[in-house]
Amino acid sequence: MTVAIDSLAGMSGGRIEQRALLRSEQPPADTTLVVRGGRDTADKLRVHAERTARAWSLDGLPLLGISVFAVLGMPLEVLLRRRFASFRTIYLPTAGELGKHGFELMATAQRPHFTVHLERADTGSWGDCWLRSGPPGPIPSTLGLMSGERRAEMYQVDITADLNDEDHTGYLWTFLDEARDPAQITPGALVVAGDEDAAAVCQVIDLVSAGDGTIVHLRPLPGLVDDYRALVERALAS
Repeated sequence: MTVAIDSLAGMSGGRIEQRALLRSEQPPADTTLVVRGGRDTADKLRVHAERTARAWSLDGLPLLGISVFAVLGMPLEVLLRRRFASFRTIYLPTAGELGKHGFELMATAQRPHFTVHLERADTGSWGDCWLRSGPPGPIPSTLGLMSGERRAEMYQVDITADLNDEDHTGYLWTFLDEARDPAQITPGALVVAGDEDAAAVCQVIDLVSAGDGTIVHLRPLPGLVDDYRALVERALAS
């Protein structure tokens, strides 16, 4: 499926212009590892890219992109522990491998977050290139191996989100209309965010208008969804 920039540009305004928010720093070296969590498919990548285009613009045009983190200023193991505990699998291409496939890394949000800038949401081209840009297939995350079999096979979330996404606030974000029950998404509420493959317990921080909808900022809480389920089960049994 192809979604051209021109078709997205017809959506109502109010996107967050990224040009002035870009960090002033040199692009990562070709050997720098780039991390993205989740078992991506071409269709899932398209959905994530279109979500970004709903919220963000670059030089007045919708910004198609997907979120990644570069291994900068900390060891890979530390980054995985801090940011990727909820993912069963991760992708680990290098910045150079992404560049060879025509992907541009933009220094968005807070370091070490980057956005892989895409020209169009054509999952028949860049989606396959992304999936080929790193090792053959996703690899088990370090924490996934350490946590054993504690995780549920599938999650049912309160609000769909790409757990890789962060904006200039440093918080995870998604759109309110992706909630199963938007009335439950209020500041301070605890919700399960993500998708069927990767989810996290999060606190709702705020709701702000952007693009053609309302952005929800979320703060992921420490631990896995399964840990909180076990806590509730113990509390109810006592």
